[in-house]
Amino acid sequence: MCAKLQKDLFRRFASKEMTKLTLSQYYTAGRHLLKHRNSDSEAGFSAFQLTASFLRRELPVRIGQTISGLNQSPSPYRLPQVPQFKALMDDYVDDFSLLVDRTPEPKTPETNEQFVDTLRKLKRKYRVNMWTLSQGLRELSSAIEANNPQIVPGFLLPAPRKQQARQLMHYFSSTLAYPSLSAPMAYLAPSGKMEMTDPTKWLQSTQANGGTPQDPLLGSMAPQQWSPNKVCSEFCHETSCRNPRLWFADGTRRCADNQTRRFFDWLYSMNLGTQLLIEDHVAIHDFGHNLVQIIQPLQIAYKAARDATSICERHYGFSAPAIKIIAPTPNVTTTYVPHYLYSMLFQLLKNALRATVEHHKRTPLPVVKLIMSSGDEDVTFKISDEGGGIPLSRVDAIWSYLGTTKSQPSTEHPPTSCANAVAKKRAVRNSALSSITVMNRAADMPLFGAGEGLPMTRQIARYFGGDLDLVSMEGVGTDMYLHLSRSRNAIEHAHDLHTMLESAVPEGSTVNGATAT
Repeated sequence: MCAKLQKDLFRRFASKEMTKLTLSQYYTAGRHLLKHRNSDSEAGFSAFQLTASFLRRELPVRIGQTISGLNQSPSPYRLPQVPQFKALMDDYVDDFSLLVDRTPEPKTPETNEQFVDTLRKLKRKYRVNMWTLSQGLRELSSAIEANNPQIVPGFLLPAPRKQQARQLMHYFSSTLAYPSLSAPMAYLAPSGKMEMTDPTKWLQSTQANGGTPQDPLLGSMAPQQWSPNKVCSEFCHETSCRNPRLWFADGTRRCADNQTRRFFDWLYSMNLGTQLLIEDHVAIHDFGHNLVQIIQPLQIAYKAARDATSICERHYGFSAPAIKIIAPTPNVTTTYVPHYLYSMLFQLLKNALRATVEHHKRTPLPVVKLIMSSGDEDVTFKISDEGGGIPLSRVDAIWSYLGTTKSQPSTEHPPTSCANAVAKKRAVRNSALSSITVMNRAADMPLFGAGEGLPMTRQIARYFGGDLDLVSMEGVGTDMYLHLSRSRNAIEHAHDLHTMLESAVPEGSTVNGATAT
């Protein structure tokens, strides 16, 4: 197939909108396929062929948008320059080519089996891709910390000393005072008084500089980097927010980090939905069970508690804090993906146990409480620990993919050069486990994860209408609230590429062939 045709195919798939599914649709389709799984009749093949044809159309759309998102890089940081992200993009391109170019349409039993074999290959690659993504976040975090000019744009690099005094002043807001804003905006003047911008003078200043905006505070070029009204402060979740926010000189960096977090929230959501489609079909075809099931959340909570306790004891060498489980309605059921719930509870309990042990460093250790409550709309878990809590200034940082990957404690010596290759292969092999296998082998995993556990856990919770909240009291402990929506009609929480890019389009970047202005 010629390169031009491949490019046309890629654009055709990547420009389409995803077909977002609900838990009810997953569950109903899964039960229908299980009913016909062992049937040799034409109806049995037709059921699987219909689902396979949908996946053959849908998966290239999701993978294509993922490639475009990485390539267009709405984050101000130059993600394609990070080696691991470049390798990840190459892997996704190979996945796309495998589906579109090298796998025939599943129109016959033979071609349908070829398609399922392709899904098996994609399933095995998923965990390796997630490991690559995790390493890419580490590389990006290190590059930002080192102010690497190949990855960090110039307007985020430290200013020369002669400009540092000017940087102590406040910038206007999350929108950085764009001339298209008609309303005056508050700022803190050098005198210490609150003053308002004058949009008329701002416009005149812009016209006098040939259309280039000028900072009316500093009398120098303003740090204009995004299109008007598209950058939102970290204190607000509305992508078109125009509320003024007063930032110190690090406001631009904080805004960039916030935009980067939004992008990786989207990227993890895209990977989550793509993998669920693949694993669900393979699980039904090969193992005779579907991933979306009617579950008893309390049973999964008990397993997560046992495994988290086991790895905590293995890591520290003494008894872990007791986990007290309280459930006023223990027999409640809901429709969900069991290993999603398990991975979230396992992550939260593991963090709570670690914080408790390291804060107290003595016995007896206080208990960790897990409370499950069921309402008409939600099933909610509250995990409470007495692990010392988190300072208010650091609460926002725990949701950052960058702040959590800078360094991770380790109790093992780094591998020697001779053992380096073996250790790397072992890490990739462990990362290549399927999601279901994680539930069976979690007790063998390390206490400290890759670093992006909490941000990713929140994305899993939000994917089907839930959420993850945190309330912390420094010096005492932390309460985590995990909400699951009981509605089977909760739709996938994953934005299409163009929706994600609307929240932050860097000027001069190319979006679907057009240059943002």
